[in-house]
Amino acid sequence: MNSLALKTFLFSLTQDHRTCGILGLSFPVEASIPDTSGTTLLENLFSPFNESNRYFAIKLGRDQDSSSFSIGELDTAFANSTADFTYTPVYPAAPSIYDYWKMPLHSLTINSTSFHLSDSRVKGSSTPIAVFDTGTTLILGPADDVDRFWDSVGGSRKTDNGWQVRCDRAMVVGFVLGAGDSEREYFVDPADLSWIEGGRQGDWCMGGVQANDDVRMERIFATPT
Repeated sequence: MNSLALKTFLFSLTQDHRTCGILGLSFPVEASIPDTSGTTLLENLFSPFNESNRYFAIKLGRDQDSSSFSIGELDTAFANSTADFTYTPVYPAAPSIYDYWKMPLHSLTINSTSFHLSDSRVKGSSTPIAVFDTGTTLILGPADDVDRFWDSVGGSRKTDNGWQVRCDRAMVVGFVLGAGDSEREYFVDPADLSWIEGGRQGDWCMGGVQANDDVRMERIFATPT
C-alpha cells in the first residue's frame, strides 16, 4: 500500500495559500521523490494499464460541471474515442530523457496573420519549445515577444502589473504546435486572452499572455481557472 506524506513547502507554495495540495504529473526525472525512495505518482497510476491506455485526460472548464480529469479512459461527456487524438512526441531534455510535457512551437497567428517568434534558446532546437502546465494560470513567454504580441493585438496597455487588454477586445489567436505529421494549429478561447477573472479595472481586463524571462522554459502554456 502506498503512503502519503505532508509537505508544507513545495515550489514556493505554503499552506497559507488557497490550495489543498499539488498533484504532480511530470516525468520521474523532475520528481522530488528520489529513485531510491520509490516510484512517482504518475508511474503508479499508469502501472495497471496497458500501453495504449497510459494517458490522462484533462478538460479545464470555467466551472466544475464543464471540467474533467480521467486516467486511462475518456470522459464520454467530452470525447468518445482516442481515434480523434493527435499524437505528438514529447520534446526530450536529452536523448531518451524527458522532464516536462513539451512540444515544439512553430508560430502563432493573430486574426489569421502570422506572428514571428524570437529564436529558440534551447540548444539544438530549431523552434521555440512550449511547456504545458495546468498548474500555471497564464500563458508566459519572453518579454520581447509578449510586448510585440500585445502591440499587434491593439486595444492593450502595459502596466506595472503586466499587460491589460480591453475586456471586449475580440481576437482570434492560434498556436502552431507539434512535429512532422502532428503539426497543427490550436486556437485559444478569446475569454482566456481578455481574462476577466484575473481582475478588472473599468473596461480593462488582465491579459492572458504575460511576460516572464525568469522561467527555465521558453514558453509555458496554461489554462486560466
